[in-house]
Amino acid sequence: MLAGFSAFAQKSYNFKKAESEARQLLHTAPDSALVIINTTLAQKKPIHDTILGNTYSLYGIYYAMGGKPDSSIYYFKKGLNHVNNYTENKKRILSNLAIAYRQKGKYKESINHLNEVIAISKQQKDSSRLALVYGELASNYNYMQQYDKSVYYLLKAIALLNNKNDLDKIAGLKQKLANAYLAMENFDFAIDLYQEALSIFKEIKSDKNYYLTLVNLGETYIRIKDYNAALKYLSEGVSGLEKFGDKEILGIAYNKLGNIQRKKGDIKKALSYYQKAYNYLTTTNSVRVLRIAGEYIKLLNDTQNYQKALQIIKETDPYRKSIESNVDDRMVYVMAIAETYNKTNQLKEAVKQYKTAITLVDSSSFNETERKTKELQAKFQTKLQREKNIALKANNDALKNKVEAEERLILFYIIGSIALFLIVLAFLRTYWLRSNLQKEQLKNTEAEKSLIEQQHQHEQELNNNQRKAIEEKKRELTATTMQMANLQDSINQIINKCSDNKITLQEIKKELEVLNKKKDYWKQFKTRFNNLHPEFEKKLSSEFPELTKNDIEFCSLLKLNLSYKEIASMLQISYESTITKKYRIKKKIGIKDDKEFEKLLLNL
Repeated sequence: MLAGFSAFAQKSYNFKKAESEARQLLHTAPDSALVIINTTLAQKKPIHDTILGNTYSLYGIYYAMGGKPDSSIYYFKKGLNHVNNYTENKKRILSNLAIAYRQKGKYKESINHLNEVIAISKQQKDSSRLALVYGELASNYNYMQQYDKSVYYLLKAIALLNNKNDLDKIAGLKQKLANAYLAMENFDFAIDLYQEALSIFKEIKSDKNYYLTLVNLGETYIRIKDYNAALKYLSEGVSGLEKFGDKEILGIAYNKLGNIQRKKGDIKKALSYYQKAYNYLTTTNSVRVLRIAGEYIKLLNDTQNYQKALQIIKETDPYRKSIESNVDDRMVYVMAIAETYNKTNQLKEAVKQYKTAITLVDSSSFNETERKTKELQAKFQTKLQREKNIALKANNDALKNKVEAEERLILFYIIGSIALFLIVLAFLRTYWLRSNLQKEQLKNTEAEKSLIEQQHQHEQELNNNQRKAIEEKKRELTATTMQMANLQDSINQIINKCSDNKITLQEIKKELEVLNKKKDYWKQFKTRFNNLHPEFEKKLSSEFPELTKNDIEFCSLLKLNLSYKEIASMLQISYESTITKKYRIKKKIGIKDDKEFEKLLLNL
């Protein structure tokens, strides 16, 4: 009886129904979906390749939602082996595989698989699938900070679905577009798009997407400093996402909660959330590990908990080689750990990290990317607004067209008559004026020529005298500067002799008396520099009040085009300290590029 019942159960198992139920449950009750998946694979009777491929794909989705991209990639590839001859199934699994590679930060592999799907979809003229793939491509470029490409593919995707009633797909694309606008700091537009996506996700009961959108909406409110609204949306989002077990998404969400508590001044809660976020992301090898670790370390530095910060650095540093984070995320991490090393007197390591930060700044093309994406953003907003006004404009145009046509005809006759009269009048007046002007010009030409020659000669003499005076002042100023440096070197020589016991007290006294008789070169330097550039210190202090007196004196030396080595010798600091001081001054005044900084000093 038991054997017969088992055979009947195997025979009556409905594979298609099981697959449909598992697919629905993945986004609401993933563990229940896993039971159905395992039951399907446990069936002893022959299973069609499409069922096997789809079931392994569901396995991959389950692990992807749990923040395990390696396992999801394994099962997606296993599913592909069964559906190579079934293009619909192949397109779906290739898309999922591309998403899994994106989770690992392998954007090149992800884009390659998405391009495979695009080629198949274009061949089959499958616009719905094509729109979805464009959306996934946009997500890749968003992670890669290429926002212009992200917006481009999202607009293409939305255009393909405009005439269809695919609410879930349109909502997903709007969510992605909102992510791009959030990254470009167009917060109002991002909020509108998130709210539209939320209402659709709620209507179609797409729970995970709904909670994920809440998290992104919370981030938007953080950026506009509405922390109460941000806390409300994030708390609801995190609570809903807990049941899906996606550790990467949870890590990012807890990090955002930490940001809110830090802004509100609750440091204890902020540290707790940062630790949770860090724990989640390190277990998934997320590409966001470096940024979130950097934010955590920065807060630890602010609270002077340097030992904990050093511990996090030790645990995180291996990820610098194993994951492919973007330049901004690496910059956040490098600047945080450089500060930790600086505060713990590990100056050599701190300098090394500051140099790395400078390299990252030089390699970033953020400004150009930002310019392009804002242009695309403006185009899209204009297009969207125009679409909203089309209906109203069409009605108004229909009422006005006839009246405007008659008015234009009458106006044309009037303007034509007036224009003809004015042209004739202007021609006659011009002819009369031209005759008089030619006579006057003949009289004045010679006198003006003589006057211009005299003025030119006078200006040339004046410029030559001014140039000589400026050059003389510059030579005096440079000489004073070098005398200052020599005075510092003399003092250092006396100190070195004392350290080596190669000089007597009487000789020290004699050499110090000689130095004492020398002029106060620094005072001379300041006097001559102010004579040469009287407005420099005043303008620099006025435009950048955060600069200290020492910063302004350092900028004075830079304006003279002295080398780092000469400045270091003069100020008795190391070559590296000179570079670091210049970098800090640039950071204070908000300038990254050396050429822009030099241009600023030159114009003051």
